[in-house]
Amino acid sequence: MTKHNIKLAEPMILALETSSMATGIAVARGGTILKSLSERADERRSDTLWTGARLLLAELEMTVGNIDVFSVCVGPGGFTGLRVGMAAAMGFSAASSKPLVGVSSLEAAAFAASREALVCALVSAYKGEVYSQLFSFDVEGVPVPRNDPMVSPLEKAIERVGTEKDLVFAGDAAQAGAEVIGSFDGARDERRWTTSRAQHCMAEDVARLAYLKYVRNEIKNGGSLKACYVRPPEAEIKLSLGLLGSKIKRSMKSE
Repeated sequence: MTKHNIKLAEPMILALETSSMATGIAVARGGTILKSLSERADERRSDTLWTGARLLLAELEMTVGNIDVFSVCVGPGGFTGLRVGMAAAMGFSAASSKPLVGVSSLEAAAFAASREALVCALVSAYKGEVYSQLFSFDVEGVPVPRNDPMVSPLEKAIERVGTEKDLVFAGDAAQAGAEVIGSFDGARDERRWTTSRAQHCMAEDVARLAYLKYVRNEIKNGGSLKACYVRPPEAEIKLSLGLLGSKIKRSMKSE
């Protein structure tokens, strides 16, 4: 039996969330949050993340060596932020030979909402768009995707779930778009739609959901953890449109 297959009753979990405009860090024992912090991201996000994690652990009289499971938000979200968070989590995991669990921002947004109804997670994709995905929940409260993640204008995301009668919208884009959601005219007379507002940082939901996934042995390593971009990075888009110079094209092809 490998070390990663040994299940601890209440593993110590360190969760990182850098897919949004805030840098979130949470420490949990099993499904119980011990401490968390959320700070607006700055240009030194990588340094801030490492420093914040060490300080948070120090407040709990712990070090990285006390962590049994590392978890990280794998997106969708800001590309640069995702890379920072995933690199840090993979570094922690590799250095300590401890398991790694990935949680998408859409899963985390749904998990933070009511687990007794369908949830449409809406996460800001910037440029006037949102990432969206519909979830139900299994008996353990783990989000179960009902469709694929999509990036689109908010109105199109709402239209995709417009036939659902009982529905909760969750995520930062749901809060920002509450007025648009409320004015949508699909199934107006019969639907029961509500908007959920998270009362804590997303890193806490990443930690709690990571615990449930860890118990199920949904564990990754540095090589198998993949970012959930939904849409390609800006450089790939520009390359496909021929907007990058020939030198850059040759460099990307050689990688």
